[in-house]
Amino acid sequence: MSAGRTVVALVQSRPGALSRVVGLLRGRNAEIRSLTIGDSEGSGVSRLTVVIDVADAEHVVKQLNRLIEVLEVKDVTHTAIVERETALMKIDAPEPQREEVHAVAERFGARVIESGRDTVIVEVTDTPDRLAALIHSVRRFGVREIMRSGRLAMTLGADPRMEAPLHWQAQADGTA
Repeated sequence: MSAGRTVVALVQSRPGALSRVVGLLRGRNAEIRSLTIGDSEGSGVSRLTVVIDVADAEHVVKQLNRLIEVLEVKDVTHTAIVERETALMKIDAPEPQREEVHAVAERFGARVIESGRDTVIVEVTDTPDRLAALIHSVRRFGVREIMRSGRLAMTLGADPRMEAPLHWQAQADGTA
């Protein structure tokens, strides 16, 4: 399984904007492995992180840049970035195994946030690789449910191309 390409975009917070981005990716036969979007530092601007498998990522980035709602887009796959995901996991943990489940969770920096009679719910935020390692480690106990957030990515250091300037805020608000 390939790791995919990580693309970060600043998008106007408008109805239909995400739908147009996803439609473009679908039209380019890009397999979406992860998609996360939320408010950014700019008013009316959302930051989107998408991990895709696609034959021609450069072409997809150019096409995304042509969408009116997309203010900036960058393939950060080969850039120094910080990546994180959050996961909730419901793990079988009857009394004889409960301490061992807690120990494995603690070893990965995860927190047990709820305990039922035979299960625990674990919360963790970490790199995608460490998250996958934790999931692999707890499978022996039995995993009932896993919910992963989707990847967040941020470039290290100053990257003036991905910082929402004031004119983007005006553009996003429709006042430009």
